Amino acid sequence: MSRLLRLALIVVVLAVAGFAAVRLFVDHRPAGPAPAASPTPKPSPSGLTLAAAQRSAFPDGMEARTPEGSRMVYADGQLVDTPFGPVLVNPGTIPDAAHVEGGAVAIHYLRQDTGGVHVTRALPFAVRSGSSGSISEWSVSRTIGDLPVVYTEGGGTWQGYSCSFATLTELRPAGPAELATIQVMASDDGAVPSEQAKTTVGKIVDVVPNRSFVVRFTGARNFDAHYVRRGGRYVPEGGERDTLGGC
Repeated sequence: MSRLLRLALIVVVLAVAGFAAVRLFVDHRPAGPAPAASPTPKPSPSGLTLAAAQRSAFPDGMEARTPEGSRMVYADGQLVDTPFGPVLVNPGTIPDAAHVEGGAVAIHYLRQDTGGVHVTRALPFAVRSGSSGSISEWSVSRTIGDLPVVYTEGGGTWQGYSCSFATLTELRPAGPAELATIQVMASDDGAVPSEQAKTTVGKIVDVVPNRSFVVRFTGARNFDAHYVRRGGRYVPEGGERDTLGGC
């Protein structure tokens, strides 16, 4: 099998891994720019529309400069209603990025009153993940616990080895907080002959809200990694033996 074909297969594996890992996560959105003919988003229960929220969060246009100086462009996102007010979530990409540059998820906390819409907390790079300027997947979940959780997945291929990582970010009243970053895919298909290649992917299952979940790995390795909540984070109950590795 040619190296070009093997790299193409890796791309397919990354896509399948991303789909499987977010099965429990609702309101899935693609990482790239929204189609021009997309339906008009419905306003949130507070009456705030996505367009109005994005005008307040990005008054100078849907982009920002990363700390490294690259231009990050944001696509239409999602308004998340919380007990402490609306939160805007937007995926971002870097056009013509270097391979080492990842994409991002921006998170803005908003307040609406008679004077308009106000940004109370702006985090244009709340989550950084992926490579070549993009993340792979993002979604908002209400199944992990009492508060909404942003799921962000990003990966890439380095010297023939491909990996993908999922980051869970909880939207707390004081600001977003990382709950866990979990490796959910590993493959050596671009580094060894295809008949020797090994690929393993994981997906989140068996969620007990606010307490635990399982990452079920299948492929070259088959095992369940049990994650439990300790304080403000989820950690693998079995330590290093419950992690995928290989990157």
